[in-house]
Amino acid sequence: MAGPFDVVKDYAWTTVPKGSRLRQEAPVANVTSHELKESQLRSFVSGWVNVGDAKSQDAMKFYEGMYKTKKGKETEYSFPFFEDNFRSYANNYADTFSQISQRGAQMIGANMAEGSGVGEELILGGAALLQQSGNTVIQDIAKKASSVTNKGVNWALDKIGRENMGLDKGYQFKIPEANSPAEFPGTYVETPKFYQYAATDTGVEISFLLSNTIAEGDTQKNQDLIKNIIKESRPRRGGAIELTFPRIYEIKIPGLRYVRWAYLANAAFNLVGQRRLIDKKIVPEAYAISLVFNSLTIEVENFIDEAEM
Repeated sequence: MAGPFDVVKDYAWTTVPKGSRLRQEAPVANVTSHELKESQLRSFVSGWVNVGDAKSQDAMKFYEGMYKTKKGKETEYSFPFFEDNFRSYANNYADTFSQISQRGAQMIGANMAEGSGVGEELILGGAALLQQSGNTVIQDIAKKASSVTNKGVNWALDKIGRENMGLDKGYQFKIPEANSPAEFPGTYVETPKFYQYAATDTGVEISFLLSNTIAEGDTQKNQDLIKNIIKESRPRRGGAIELTFPRIYEIKIPGLRYVRWAYLANAAFNLVGQRRLIDKKIVPEAYAISLVFNSLTIEVENFIDEAEM
């Protein structure tokens, strides 16, 4: 187990002396990296097994079991956290027959309804009226208008109009052909909208400077930290076909945010100030480090309570 790397307490990110009581009051982001121990296929199967596991009825235990990691291989980081935006997300509601995500599944009948557009919505609406009136002609309409075309829709609506509204034989309720908007001003049927499950939370951003000029030995400590972050967040090739996975992370910003599983989406390491060649290494006055962690799951309400612990 590498580390732990307690940047807040032991590193030169501020001129306040290391170990000072003032550093204990600094806001912190606690990040723990985990090494995956399963292949992609096995992880996929394990995810489905986890859904059916009795223990997964407990919400947080379900999240615990989503990824299998190597125990004792964790690395703990404590980064200073001075970002302004600690959370940002969007909620989305969409029409009845749009995708209702259940591990990628669609609602039964969604393809039929989405493929035909307003035509079926009008047929379904007419069918609902017929059901309410008890008219048995609905079965005949469903059969004859099953092929979703404007001709079929026009026939069905004409049938509804003549037989249920007492209209004469010559009346037709027409749907305009494609590319002829002038024939009909427009139609829109309001349908219930449902929440669309998607991970829309923005990533956890962490940025700080590491100085190489405050105390003896800071340069090497800073370089070791940067090297460890990079090595853990990149795949490692073990042979011609063997390639490991980057690590995944658990993040807790006390009182603000908790993410059970995340990945390092973006990392930037920049040189700041003057640079010198020391011991065959380019050493700047400071390193600017910027990390963005994105959640691997939807950040559900349950995570808020975990951030408070």
